[in-house]
Amino acid sequence: MSSTIKVVLFLALTILCVRLVAAFLTSRQDRVQTSSSAATSDPKSAYLELRNQILQLKREKIGLAAPSKPTEPWAVIMDWGVLNGTATVVAISDGTASVYLSSGGGSIGGGQSHDPIHKAAQKMVSVAAEFRSQMRPATTYPLPERGQVIFYCIADLAVFTANASEEELTSHRHPLSRLGDAAQNIITQYRLIETAK
Repeated sequence: MSSTIKVVLFLALTILCVRLVAAFLTSRQDRVQTSSSAATSDPKSAYLELRNQILQLKREKIGLAAPSKPTEPWAVIMDWGVLNGTATVVAISDGTASVYLSSGGGSIGGGQSHDPIHKAAQKMVSVAAEFRSQMRPATTYPLPERGQVIFYCIADLAVFTANASEEELTSHRHPLSRLGDAAQNIITQYRLIETAK
């Protein structure tokens, strides 16, 4: 198991432990749940924690080799404003891929055990590298509105961003359509695995 998937699994387990401790303390004290403990059991809070950890991740921490240039992305995120919130697709150059849903749930770890997901993650990172020069440095990481898509490319120098509408991407009228297609392929590969089960 790669160090990247270990980090992702560790982060997911940490969030789960926080939820369990909050639930235990609440029931033990037999009182109404406060707003702060409600935040730890809220799916959106867990989603935001996972997303923020990826956006702030350092390549060295997960054992990735240095890219040839400090502006070359080694991870990419696609945030997609969907009907019930946000769907986030994460791809890392070692083949790790995840899908997080702000409404709860998602998929992690498939890139380590399923070759099509592994290749789809690497493809998304390589496509992101082609478009990195068209992106601007990001200082904040807002979530998209419904029907909007925001990409974040994580490089050693900075996190770079670009955005487009879902309609522009799906109709292939935007240069970033190839990057959107690469992210959609990760979702598709996870769906194929679920269907096969």
